[in-house]
Amino acid sequence: MSAPISFSVTYVFPSCKITPKCVGAYPIRVIIEAHDTTGSVVIWNGDQKSLFRKYATKRKAAQEDIVTKLNAFKASRL
Repeated sequence: MSAPISFSVTYVFPSCKITPKCVGAYPIRVIIEAHDTTGSVVIWNGDQKSLFRKYATKRKAAQEDIVTKLNAFKASRL
């Protein structure tokens, strides 16, 4: 799992369990799912390329989007 994703997820959910699931298909997509007793919910998905350090603008936007969606999910579960 890439560092921007794991940092973003653990920032919002410090005690979460992150389980990477690798798929050997191109283009590489990243999907963040939340699993609880009611099932699974897709929080965010996008190209892995948008998380690369060399695309700083896309990376920052993706990280902000991930944190926003994680916070919305967290608020909906409280």
